[in-house]
Formats: sequence, C-alpha cells, structure tokens
Amino acid sequence: MTDAIRWDLAASGVLTLSFDRPDVKNAIDTAGQALLVRLLNDAARHPGVKVVVLTGTGSSFCTGADVRSMGAPDPDDAIAQAFGHTEAWQALESRTDRLKRLAEASLLLHGMGKPTIAKLRGPAAGMGFSMALACDFRLAADNAFFISSFAKIGTPGDYGGSYFLTQLVGPSKAKEIYMFSDRVAAAEALALGMVNRVLPDAELDAATDAFALRLAQGPSMAYRYIKQNIHAAVNQSIESVFDLEARNMIRCRLSEDCKEALIAFQEKREPRFNGR
Repeated sequence: MTDAIRWDLAASGVLTLSFDRPDVKNAIDTAGQALLVRLLNDAARHPGVKVVVLTGTGSSFCTGADVRSMGAPDPDDAIAQAFGHTEAWQALESRTDRLKRLAEASLLLHGMGKPTIAKLRGPAAGMGFSMALACDFRLAADNAFFISSFAKIGTPGDYGGSYFLTQLVGPSKAKEIYMFSDRVAAAEALALGMVNRVLPDAELDAATDAFALRLAQGPSMAYRYIKQNIHAAVNQSIESVFDLEARNMIRCRLSEDCKEALIAFQEKREPRFNGR
C-alpha cells in the first residue's frame, strides 16, 4: 500500500481524492497509480459518493508519473512479482497491458456515472494533464497551468489525454500542445475551453466546494444519464443519440427523483433528491 493518495468523503457525498506527495509536486509512482484505479473503482460503486473531486496537496495538481518508478514493476501486481525485471516482464505486450490497466483511472473519471471535478493549482503535467482532462469539469486557480510533457521525454502520451484534449480544442491545437509541450496557462486554457472556471488561488477551494455541493444535492440518477447522452453525442449517429435520450428520459421519468421534483414544483419548494 501507499499513502500517495488521500480519500476524504464528506457527509454531503463529495469525495475528495488528493495526490499527496507534495515533496515531488505530486508525481505518482507505479504503486500510487494502481491505488488510484482501486480508489476510483470504489468511488464509482460507493452509494455514499455523489461527486468526485480530484486534486493535489500543496501547490501542484500532479506532475505525472514519478520518473524514478518508470519501468519498475507494481509491487501489488502478481505478474510483476512473478517476473520482476526479467525479459518476460519487459516484453512489449506485458508492459502495454500494465499501462492500460493503470490508465483505467482516466476511463473511470470520464465514464463513471457521477460528476467528476479536477481542482487545479500549479502544474498539471504528463499523466496529471491527462487525468485533469478526463474529468467532467475543471476549476483552476490563476496559477494553474497545463503541460503535456510527453514529447520532452520522447513519448507520445497516455492516460487518454490525446482523446480528451482533441475533443476540447480540436485536432490541430491538440497536436500543437502535445508536440511543443509548451505551458498552457490558466487564462489561455479558459479561452481554449480546457477549463470551466479560473479563480484567484485564495478563492479556489471555496468555489470548488460550492460547485461540488450543488452537484451533490442534485438528481444523481439524471446526472448519470446526462453524462451517457453527451458522451454518445461525441461519436454516435444522431439517430442513436435520439434513441438513447428517449430511453434515458423514460428511465428517469419513472424515478422517485422525478416524481419528487414535480411535486416540489407544484408546492413551490426545492426538491429533495435521493438518487432513486
């Protein structure tokens, strides 16, 4: 186990997962990356978790994978323990499979049926860059910046960053950001549509808390299907999206949350959602 990531679940249902290695600007080693996948799987299934906030301790979001652990086996992985640094473990397919397992963190942030928020200050680089982009929302301090970093070490990138960035800024700008690996400051990221809000550093925590709480108090079942509809809109036909919207609309129309909202509307009060 590692204490590289903190789990803090509030009574409101807002879960904060914090990269907790401020001494190395929250670079995460192999064991920490594996832990993150487990924690995100737990968050996706946990009935008390309504919203997930991903952030970093101190003045950095996450500077990516700890380069000192690159190529090292995951101590919690039975295959890694069996083969260690032998030729079998170093084989292309084995290492590719391991990276795909670790990169499931981004798939979970993107795909889980709960809103996910990246709270950003300082650098979001490499793996941290990709995972911030995987979240549904990004709230950034004015000192935050993005940098892909991959080309600087002669690699093309992982953790889904090329997919998420292309969806946000288009292919040409995404190639520029990846190939040059220049910093994208918070103000530019806002102009490009990479972040939802830019705030003074001193206001970031309170603003993120309010944003997350508003989501946590909302209709979580509807949010699940809103995410599903919008993700489908990216790469499915209009007919498929219309069909999905209709099915999801009726699912939610029959829910307790929808019935409560209609009663609350008639009674001129705020609805009390329970996620069912």
